Amino acid sequence: MRQVHGWLGLLLMLSGCRHPAAAWKGVVEWPDERSARPVESPMPAGAAQAAVGAVREFVRTNPRRLFSGCEHPEDGLNVSLFTGPTPGLYYVLLDPDFERCAGPRRRILDGWFFYAVTPQGDVVAESPGPPDEGTPAELPQAPPPVPEAPVNDAGPGGEQGGVGGTTTE
Repeated sequence: MRQVHGWLGLLLMLSGCRHPAAAWKGVVEWPDERSARPVESPMPAGAAQAAVGAVREFVRTNPRRLFSGCEHPEDGLNVSLFTGPTPGLYYVLLDPDFERCAGPRRRILDGWFFYAVTPQGDVVAESPGPPDEGTPAELPQAPPPVPEAPVNDAGPGGEQGGVGGTTTE
């Protein structure tokens, strides 16, 4: 029995010392209005893990004073989950809303934080801006053609309306 416990202890110790597998390899393609699909309830456990990973990343990368007045930092965040064009990733949109905390409601100038996260909760990338900021809503149109200046009619002697020119006698 002692030998079984010894092997079990060794197995547990070795499994805790192994290197974690690489979370994600590939290019993150950010969703737009057409490709983003909200995760519905009931949601897969991987979606919940992705949300937790994004919240932890946000809390980790922001100063603690941002969450002053909150019993828990998570109290100041609203979460939306999406799937999109990159398979195997969830897209987590965090909206800081400190209404549930004491103190000012809005504490951040940029109101949206968008993360690409694996179902294991590993944050792969953060969007450089709000989800719809990267793509223009309308393509810029070419300016209308400028009308040409009217050309003066030449008179019978090749003169242009009696203005300027040379006269022959």
